[in-house]
Amino acid sequence: MTAPGEPMSETWPAEPDAETLRREAMGAFAHEIRTPLTSIRMVIELAKRGADDDGALRLDRELSEMLLASVDDLQSLADDLQEMSRLERGKLTLAPGPCDLQSAVAAAAELLGGSPLLEGEPVPGVAGPWDPARLAGAIAGLARAVNRVGEGSGAVRLAGRLEPGAAVLELVSGRSRGAALPMTADAGFSYFRARQLVVAMGGSVHCERRERFARVAVVLPLGETGGGGGGNPR
Repeated sequence: MTAPGEPMSETWPAEPDAETLRREAMGAFAHEIRTPLTSIRMVIELAKRGADDDGALRLDRELSEMLLASVDDLQSLADDLQEMSRLERGKLTLAPGPCDLQSAVAAAAELLGGSPLLEGEPVPGVAGPWDPARLAGAIAGLARAVNRVGEGSGAVRLAGRLEPGAAVLELVSGRSRGAALPMTADAGFSYFRARQLVVAMGGSVHCERRERFARVAVVLPLGETGGGGGGNPR
């Protein structure tokens, strides 16, 4: 098994253009919004079946909790879409840091709640001008995507290293094998939102995907944030 940080290919696959990323992001959003909508429809149908003689709908605790959970999921998706829109229009102000990378990874693990589990640690004592809360959210989103299109084992290997002017964080799931595949809408909406957040912090995201394998490198500038460059993932 190739460990994080070891060479897996001579070069990273070419990054898709902005229009392709936007199209795939909207495809992921359209797919994911169907799940809570389907749940809400199911709750309403069940409530109709249990309606009183006067036609009044009654929701028991289980149905109420299902409905609330689905509404929360819809709200979360709407908030993420709004944030992406504000980032694209330059209307979102990011906190300037400083942000400790190890703390951001710990916060990401807490957001994930063990699904997937992050195995490994970044380089300790590394801090940069990144938005702490949004970096944690981005790491969590990328970990979900890596697990989703990688091996799907529920565990994502994590490792970090320093490059000139940048900190690199790698997330890996599975074994590298087979032909290269693109990161498409099936990576999930959180993947595209996370990419955009990292770029907004002056960094970059590089991906390698194969059959039941995914590897993502997050490159974060150690100096002042720029406009989306950010070092070499190797």
